Parts: sequence; structure tokens; C-alpha cells
Amino acid sequence: MQPLSVAFFGISGSGKGTQCDLLEGYLKESGAHGIIRPEMGNLLRAFMQSGTAFATKTGEIVSAGGLVPSFMPIFLLTKMLNESFDGTQHVILDGTCRRPDQSRAANDMMRMFGRTKLDAVVLKLTPESAKARLVARGRFDDATDEAITSRFAWYEEQVVPSIKELEKLGWTIHEVDGEPDVETVHKNILSVLGLS
Repeated sequence: MQPLSVAFFGISGSGKGTQCDLLEGYLKESGAHGIIRPEMGNLLRAFMQSGTAFATKTGEIVSAGGLVPSFMPIFLLTKMLNESFDGTQHVILDGTCRRPDQSRAANDMMRMFGRTKLDAVVLKLTPESAKARLVARGRFDDATDEAITSRFAWYEEQVVPSIKELEKLGWTIHEVDGEPDVETVHKNILSVLGLS
């Protein structure tokens, strides 16, 4: 089986992180010898601690609630893959293709290693359900209606075109219903990826 190359998408509250965790666990239990999972939030947080001028400026943008320039996620993804990817591992992209140019960069990186089976999982959830989950989660950045509305609008404006860009580049887009319980969604993801 060709190693998995899969990007996850979904509005805030759709359960992307949880499903990435479950997929990673499933692959490990199945004996996968290597899994690379760049998680952009963690990569950005680590980078902002590095003390460089770029890191300081990035921290200022994030603290002000702004969007970091698109080259930054591309740089961080490239750096991580350069340091840890040899072309044989499964790759789970979690929050790394948030704008069309980031999708193009991820595509270039996978195709550089001869990857032809390229998948994107889009977790579909109504804004009402997603909002209820975010409020229940109780994180400070999820608490206000304004913050939630802004996140949903940003997803439509920036992330949806990123999914369409991957489709244009030949990735297979799998829309998975994110409304059921976590385990059902996980099983459905395994099914669309041909793992069960």
C-alpha cells in the first residue's frame, strides 16, 4: 500500500484534531513504521518561542488576532518535512492548507516524493452544531459569538478555496458527515481512505 497522504479540513468544532488523533492511532496499531503529522498550531507556537525577528513579528500578529502571512505556514511545513520526512512515512496534514498557495505548496511537496494517492477529508458540520460544540468546549477563544462567526466566515473565504485548489491539483476530496459520534466518523474516514 502506498503511504497515506491526507489533509484534513472542517470548520472550527468539526473534530479535525480528534479525527487526526484517531487516524494516527489506527495507523500505529496497524504497524505503520512512520507517521508524520505536521500540526500547524503547534509548529507556529514553537516557532514564536525561537526569538528571531520573524518569530517576534509572527507573535505580534497572532496576539492581535491577525492572520500570519501565508509564506509562514509553508516555511514551517517545509522545515518540518525537511527534518523528519524521508518519503516513506504516512503524512497527515492537520491545519496546514488554509489558503490556496499553501495547498499548492503541500501538493508540490508530496508530488516531489512521487505521491500519487492524495486525499483530503472534509468534515461536514452545520454552523449550529459546530457552535454548540465550541461553546461546550469552553475555551476562551471560542467563547464569543463574534469570534465564532469570524472563524466560520474565514473558513468560507480562505479554506474552502484551498480545498478546491487541491481538487484542481488532482487530490481526491472525501466529504464525511461530522455530525455523528466520534467513533462513527472515524470508521467512515477509514472507509473513504480505503483502510477498512
